[in-house]
Amino acid sequence: MRRAVRLLLAVSVLVVAALAPLIRGVPARAASLDPAMLALWERTDGPVARGDADRSWLWGPQANHVTTEPYTYAPLAQSRRLVAYFDKSRMEVNNPSGDPADPWYITNGRLVYEMMTGRIQVGQDPDLYTYDLPATIPVAGDPGSWMTPTYQTLGRLMGGAPDRTGELITATVDQQGNVGHDLAYREQAQRYGAYVTYTGEQGEPVGHNLPQVFVDFLTQRVSPLVAPADWVFVTGYPLTEPYWTRAMVNNQETAVLVQCFERRCLTYTPSNPDPYEVEMGNVGQHYHRWRYEGWRMTCWTVPVRGFGALWSSNAEVRSQLGCPEGVTGEQGILTAYQRFERGTMIWVDVADVYNPARSVLVLYDDGTFARYQDTWDEGQAVDDPTHTPPAGRYQPVRGFGKVWRDVPGVRERLGWAVAPEHSSPGAYQRFNYGTMVWIADFDQIWVFQGDLYWNPGGTWSVYDDTFAG
Repeated sequence: MRRAVRLLLAVSVLVVAALAPLIRGVPARAASLDPAMLALWERTDGPVARGDADRSWLWGPQANHVTTEPYTYAPLAQSRRLVAYFDKSRMEVNNPSGDPADPWYITNGRLVYEMMTGRIQVGQDPDLYTYDLPATIPVAGDPGSWMTPTYQTLGRLMGGAPDRTGELITATVDQQGNVGHDLAYREQAQRYGAYVTYTGEQGEPVGHNLPQVFVDFLTQRVSPLVAPADWVFVTGYPLTEPYWTRAMVNNQETAVLVQCFERRCLTYTPSNPDPYEVEMGNVGQHYHRWRYEGWRMTCWTVPVRGFGALWSSNAEVRSQLGCPEGVTGEQGILTAYQRFERGTMIWVDVADVYNPARSVLVLYDDGTFARYQDTWDEGQAVDDPTHTPPAGRYQPVRGFGKVWRDVPGVRERLGWAVAPEHSSPGAYQRFNYGTMVWIADFDQIWVFQGDLYWNPGGTWSVYDDTFAG
């Protein structure tokens, strides 16, 4: 968190060879820095290295690793790209035939997004990914700071938020990703200063609040360094809200305000001296450890049977769900299902600490789902005689019918049932980021990505059960 200024020799943009002493740990066969990378570093962090600017690093004092990585750039039939890892980020050249004077010729890696989701982009096409488990590296503080949320846990908090501009920031997050409010943080007098909206990956509007202290840092300190680009060039859009948390900083437990963006994480440490209260997190270091140094997420337990076969063989599913939660593992349950004109309802009879009531899962054909508590009880009306289905269609009954009739929008999105309700044995297991449900009648596994019980909604997919046992 606190910068350690290392005095460097002045680097000439014209003498590329002069950078060689600044690259540590780079094997002899490694690629060389693009001159535009050197020019960008010299313009932004060169003054810090020479002691001419009293501020924190934008990239870091030196390139730690320069190499090429798999990346498909279709116009050039290119299969690799040049990258340079710094403490704070990664510089990239995606199109070496582009104009080096273009501010987007050198880009920042989308490292935070990749560590939070496990989705590693390997091509210009936004659908070109490889998959890994998200990073269990603390986003702030000393390495191994046990009380600080990791990229994996913050990955569960990527949804948008309402506009809170002007309010005091009291939101907190712990290492497990539990969000709360600590009114003692009102004494820090930090307020939300701006509300940023953008279009999400599925075309949906996403909004996040920025603390005023981050707004000032980005607009007054970062944007002038990267003109004519702006701060979004450096950080990307925010992925989380800002949260107060505790981190070990120089072996001292410290209050830190942290917010993660697509490409960087920002921290505000009120105990730091001015002008180092706000700093860029060591995202470049963290990503390099995750991708190259074997710092992978390990699970205390792994799923078995059909759930285990799917989880272990499908990297995308593994990345989407993370590790199994709790100690109960897979549970045998009773399920029911019914197909509709534009979706499916699944009933799960699950009772545990996370879900003390039966649930109705509404799966829409667009790949999204919502969960509702099943509040139907014996003795209540089975159906509603005022709803008469057309020929060949059915009105859902009992718990399905109650959700279908009473929850606004469900009936309109699903349409009428196309077959009667059926029951079947099944199984269920919770994971960090979602849930698996197996239905014996189909011998298929439904994967629900999204917190099925605390924030009921997300996306679903279905796979054949390949386990033979």
